[in-house]
Amino acid sequence: MSSQILPYKSADGSTAVPQDFQVDWRMGFLPPQMPLSRLPTAWEAWEATLDAATSQRFKAAEQLAALGGPQKFVEEKKASAWRKLIDKMPVLSIDNIKGCERELRRAHLVLTFMVQFYAHTTPPTESITIPRSLTVPLLGVSSELNHAPFVTYSDHDLHNWSLNDPRGQDAVPMSDNIQSQLTLSGTPDEAGLYLVGLRMELKGAEALESLRLSTNEIEAGNNIDVDRITTYLTQTTKVIQELKGILMTTKELVRPEIFFNDIRPWLVGADADKWGRKWVWEGKEEVENSEQMLTKVSSPTAGQSPLIPTLDAYLGIEEDDSKSSFLDRVRVYMDHQHKEYLQSLRLRKKVIRSFVQSIAKEGGTNTPIVVAYNATIQAMKSLRDAHLVIVTLYIIIPSKKKARISEMDTKLSSVDTGPVSGEMGDHEQGSETNNEHTGEAASTVDQVPKLLKILKGFRDQTGQNCIE
Repeated sequence: MSSQILPYKSADGSTAVPQDFQVDWRMGFLPPQMPLSRLPTAWEAWEATLDAATSQRFKAAEQLAALGGPQKFVEEKKASAWRKLIDKMPVLSIDNIKGCERELRRAHLVLTFMVQFYAHTTPPTESITIPRSLTVPLLGVSSELNHAPFVTYSDHDLHNWSLNDPRGQDAVPMSDNIQSQLTLSGTPDEAGLYLVGLRMELKGAEALESLRLSTNEIEAGNNIDVDRITTYLTQTTKVIQELKGILMTTKELVRPEIFFNDIRPWLVGADADKWGRKWVWEGKEEVENSEQMLTKVSSPTAGQSPLIPTLDAYLGIEEDDSKSSFLDRVRVYMDHQHKEYLQSLRLRKKVIRSFVQSIAKEGGTNTPIVVAYNATIQAMKSLRDAHLVIVTLYIIIPSKKKARISEMDTKLSSVDTGPVSGEMGDHEQGSETNNEHTGEAASTVDQVPKLLKILKGFRDQTGQNCIE
């Protein structure tokens, strides 16, 4: 796989090989070759078992909590039958796909999706124990890829796409000819969510290339064409504005209530179980370094995409302690090559920014290249404004709504249960159960101010990087 990224000096002073980054000048962080849609026949048991899960449209335990009676029983029964298939499934060897990038990526996607199905269909009264048939191969594949053994943005977006029309698949996919392969909820909204990410990655590749060319020319240091770099920055601004437009199409493709109630429960990581359960992994001792791998337990988020942090790094946007800490956390969930690429840019001197600052010092802030750079910074700030809008629509408002409903249910239950039961013991038990649900909803809402503060901080800090 070719990469057009400039070599950098690693900590030991050696020069890294550009191809190791796996960043394509046309596709950005997407693999230039379409991901496999199915593993070879030796691993058909995995594919067939995943097919059985997706075709049955399971409901997560969190969704079932809102159901009652026969429907809940039927849903629990069919999910239980599927989990028993997993329990009896043999441990398949991954020896024959070691060193095969596309096969390993597909295996990681399939296995992590099965783990999510297994964990999130387990009733809240039972512990979550991932069977050896999933644990051993998933940890082995994750070790080969140097990747977290949980579903990540890399899985459901970067390595989970195909072409609507496979003809001419060697060319760069057009945004209307790309789609996701797998979803957990089976909803068109989840496919739309992933599609927004794919389209942003494709478009973002254009900005990465313009900034790379600018950096290369400045670092070469001979007869730097300021007008050309100004043009590159102008092109980058246009792309970032288009990225904002793509992000806002989320409102057309994904219904907020479907995201929050039907998609989000499947994407919850092992560190955020609604009932506080810890995931137990059978057979983990059979795989070297499993304990370290299993510390990477966060839910997948768009923050795990290297695209926006890479644009920031190229532009020399400052990192305060909060942002630096955030990037260090999400970086461990990125593809190994991508996180190394991002880190290399974060550690480099601010090539473009320093160059523009030197011109501003000599010619003033009205110099075309300074104006162009500041326009790019403002475009990044505007993109973060759009992100705040999306987070508000899809997380903050639904979280608050759920908390209000839970609180109302608790009050109604306390009114209805007391007079009917006639026993204080029953009343107390009912109140305790409903208070537990209220507490869960309140806990989610409690995170809202922190989330908003972080995102607004990133947005405001971006705007402060204009050169004055």
